[in-house]
Amino acid sequence: MTDTQYFLVRRVHSLLGVIPLGVFLFAHMTTNSMALFGQEAFDHKVALIHSLGPLLPFVEAAVIFIPLVLHIIIGIVIAHTGVSNTSDLGYGRNWAYTLQRWTGWIALAFLLYHTITLRFLDVAGGRANFFPYMSYLFRYDSLWMFWIFAYLAGGLAVIYHFANGLCTFCMTWGITVGPKSQRVMAGIAAVVGLGLVAMLVSSIVGFYVNAPIEAANWQSGIMLTGPN
Repeated sequence: MTDTQYFLVRRVHSLLGVIPLGVFLFAHMTTNSMALFGQEAFDHKVALIHSLGPLLPFVEAAVIFIPLVLHIIIGIVIAHTGVSNTSDLGYGRNWAYTLQRWTGWIALAFLLYHTITLRFLDVAGGRANFFPYMSYLFRYDSLWMFWIFAYLAGGLAVIYHFANGLCTFCMTWGITVGPKSQRVMAGIAAVVGLGLVAMLVSSIVGFYVNAPIEAANWQSGIMLTGPN
């Protein structure tokens, strides 16, 4: 791969990470954070998404799955061709680059598990049961502390990867070319990241404190199911 091709590949990779995946991340985290206001508020947001009806799978493919697969493939190529020099220089951006790679692998594992189990295997048994299922994991399952930690770790990895990706996106696309503009962008990215972290924590707290009665009975198979 020539330098020009590599540069173009990095541009495509960064663009996919911000649009549409970044937009989807905000929408997804906003929906999950509604758990803080109870199951009704959460289910209302989910219902809005599913109101797309038969168009939903096509929208998901175009906005989420295809861009995500491309972003992952290109990211793996970049991870195996890029070289970190943190041990030589130790500058902040070099450490940020290293963390970007580490969180990328963690985020990949988390997203694969999260997507396969909840979207394709549908372990929750339909969207009407998603809230009690997550409440069961975070409050009543014997491994509830593990699930909370895993959800936090995976979510924080995704958030850091996205927030730092905003900085690299602006540098790759020539939006921030000087140290001052890059510092300003880093501050903006930090604020965005903290906002997403607040949503992440809100979703966990919401699923825990607003757990419906059927969540406690999940393991015994006594579920109050609704229409899928």
